[in-house]
Amino acid sequence: MTIKETVMSPFAKVGGGIAAILAVLNPDVWFVALDALLASGPQLFSVASVGALTLPQVLPPQTATDWVVVGAGVLFLAYSLRTINQKFDERGL
Repeated sequence: MTIKETVMSPFAKVGGGIAAILAVLNPDVWFVALDALLASGPQLFSVASVGALTLPQVLPPQTATDWVVVGAGVLFLAYSLRTINQKFDERGL
């Protein structure tokens, strides 16, 4: 039996579906995710503010100043996403 045949098997589909449902319904995962999101709240607010309020005003960038603002926004978003990822790693995700 090849891998393709195994994946297409009805038993594999049922088993995968049950595993996915049990993973989604696992309350520990939800509690850890919520805790990490709460700990990353300030970073998420900053990312949303930069993404929604600042960057659309200078996109597409036409002047050197616009390029500086876009570059700073991208660096800030990258830094914030790295911080959020570290918070998730600390909380066990």
